[in-house]
Amino acid sequence: MFDRLATLVLGHRAAVAAALTVLVLGVASGAHRLQADFSAVAFYGAGDHEVDHLLDYKRRWGHDDSMLLVLVEAPDGLLTPARMNIIAAMTEDLDRHPDVAEVVSIATTPALVGETPSSIDLTGVAEAMPTAPGLEFDRWKQRVLDHPVAVPFLLSEDGTTAAVAVTMDVDADDIQKLRPIVETLRGVVTPYDGREGMTLTTAGIPAVRTDFFKLIFEDQIIAVALISIVISLLLLLLFRRLHGLLAPGFAAAVPALMVFGVMGWTGETIGILNQSYFTLLPCIAIADAIHMVSRFHEEARRRADPGERLSPEQRHDAIAAAVRSIGVACLLTSTTTGVGFLSLQMAGMPILRGFGLYAGIGIAFAYGTVLLITPLALSFTRGAVPEASREGAHTLADRLLLRCAEFSIQRPGVVLAATAGVLLASGWFGAQVVVDNTLTGMLDESHPTTQANVLADEKLGGILGLELDLVGPPGSMKDPKVLLALEALDAWAFEQPDYRTSTGPHRFASAFKQSLSGINAIPQDSDEIAQLFLLGEGAGLETVVDPSDFCCGRATLRIKDHGGLATERHSEAVKAKAAELFADLPVEARLTGTPYVAYRGINRVTSDLRDSLIVAFLIITGTILLLFRNARIAALCLVPNALPLAAGYGLMGALGWLLDPVPAVVFTIGLGIAVDDTIHLVARWREERRSGRGPEEAIRQSVLHTGRAVTITSVVLAAGFSVNLLSSFPATRIMGMLGAFVILTALLCDLFVLPALLARFGGTREP
Repeated sequence: MFDRLATLVLGHRAAVAAALTVLVLGVASGAHRLQADFSAVAFYGAGDHEVDHLLDYKRRWGHDDSMLLVLVEAPDGLLTPARMNIIAAMTEDLDRHPDVAEVVSIATTPALVGETPSSIDLTGVAEAMPTAPGLEFDRWKQRVLDHPVAVPFLLSEDGTTAAVAVTMDVDADDIQKLRPIVETLRGVVTPYDGREGMTLTTAGIPAVRTDFFKLIFEDQIIAVALISIVISLLLLLLFRRLHGLLAPGFAAAVPALMVFGVMGWTGETIGILNQSYFTLLPCIAIADAIHMVSRFHEEARRRADPGERLSPEQRHDAIAAAVRSIGVACLLTSTTTGVGFLSLQMAGMPILRGFGLYAGIGIAFAYGTVLLITPLALSFTRGAVPEASREGAHTLADRLLLRCAEFSIQRPGVVLAATAGVLLASGWFGAQVVVDNTLTGMLDESHPTTQANVLADEKLGGILGLELDLVGPPGSMKDPKVLLALEALDAWAFEQPDYRTSTGPHRFASAFKQSLSGINAIPQDSDEIAQLFLLGEGAGLETVVDPSDFCCGRATLRIKDHGGLATERHSEAVKAKAAELFADLPVEARLTGTPYVAYRGINRVTSDLRDSLIVAFLIITGTILLLFRNARIAALCLVPNALPLAAGYGLMGALGWLLDPVPAVVFTIGLGIAVDDTIHLVARWREERRSGRGPEEAIRQSVLHTGRAVTITSVVLAAGFSVNLLSSFPATRIMGMLGAFVILTALLCDLFVLPALLARFGGTREP
């Protein structure tokens, strides 16, 4: 079959090239339709009950994740006439933006507590500020610091830090709309930075998402360019031939372009997980192409001496022989890798099923590229046959490979004992890996937005909110028992770590009561609550209560961002406490909110990816057994495939790295590369054994010839991954270091562990 395919490609080069060009461009043209989607819905897909509830909640109350915080700092205090007036002016400028629904700040928030008892002062704090220092000004300042609603959400307890909360009329999930709005609002804020000694920065979910996606595309452009340059230089250095660059280059680029085209045509979006296709698919595709080029060189040396040019017939024969030999091995590697990705269809998360499906399609494109485009590119070569490992004329690299093989053949017990030690150590350290991520940790620690988020968590109301959706019969939000239950939830929450402040109808009721009577308490009578709500109209009550019939409300517990695990832990505790407090009340209190749904999604994606990788590993092992039809060989392949993943996982535990979706993808890449290289070596070993070589000599020849391609592949890919160490994102830097480590570990397994296993357990009979 492969001979006929090679004859077809080489015999009709122009027609095949034209047909492939039309096919590739036609499929790849769909890439212009690609859209980015990093929303909560992308994690679960339509139909998930938590996402559906969140979307319904947003339709009723607006976007809970669209609040941009402008932090204002002054070490000697913000409560001065000049500074408050500047904050008030900035608040008005921000409020003029057409996509801003509401802006609140300490300067414009209602004072609530009036100068005299029995009054609710709805005048803004800055407007009520005395113009001259003195006793009256000192009283005003103390009233502001004791504000029952604004502190610490809009003003820190020491008065040195404030937040201007800008609620945008756009869902923060919609990054295409969000980014220009946030950038425009930052432009509004910039002229105020530095005035009267105040420092201004932006924080919150919209700020993180805007900066993240601004940097991620910049990083991708730089990373792809650098990886391309590094890989190109290495291929030229290692092969010393232009076709050694072009053939693998085509093989790396074409499958990725075609997959993005298919995604565009089918409406699949780019998200936090499948963005890894930029490196994942080229990594896997280029590996097989390098094996094809390396085998072509070997076949060329069998037909002509080094330095001679191949005749057209010799070139045709060399390419056909390479396609015949590598085509079979690549079929095995593509099958196992594709099966591994497609096994993700068993995952519960739609994002993982989509990731596995399109990655599997990419593997099929990669195999087609290696079988069609790579031989086509090689057919145009005109250079001389390269120097390489003839008997007695080995290069330094060849001698090193042979020494690796010889060491493993002579001392398999030592190699396998060291392997066992590495596995045990990896298991011990790997048990300490934590599946977690933080919104703040998406950006570098030194990034201004990260520092602003930390400040908001420590001194203000925090950047994350757990939303409690309250639904009951008409008038239920005026029921004292309902408000007392919310107050009890607050009292419980603030005894726990990480909680900063809260909002809700109970806070407004107690604040209005304090303004009128000096007593900070929930009224015991629903009529009194109704009267207080009526008097307080215009003070923001409509943001927490449906004023039409008072059947619905919302309460928000704001917390520090200590990661997904902490948020899930707090969420479960809040749900349990709310269920206890509202058990006998006619109101349903259900937890929701973007942080709750998003963190739940990201951690489930990571856990599912890890679990699916184990399933994929088992399926790949079964596939190897089916393809080789030899249980012993399938068993021998387990160790060199598993060890790189175990070592990488152990490294994460040893260095205290968190496992989130981006680094987790490395294990998928590592599994694909480890399996592919192992199959190439085992296939070559079987080929050598069937040609009549003894067990040990077959190992030497396999490591010498196929090991060269494996080494080139590993060095090229490790160098490519290392470029990610220059990334702006901590997770991407971890991915770069982890990826290089896993790939190089896989190389060591192929050069030492697999030969040792074959020497000890490969048997003496022809496999």
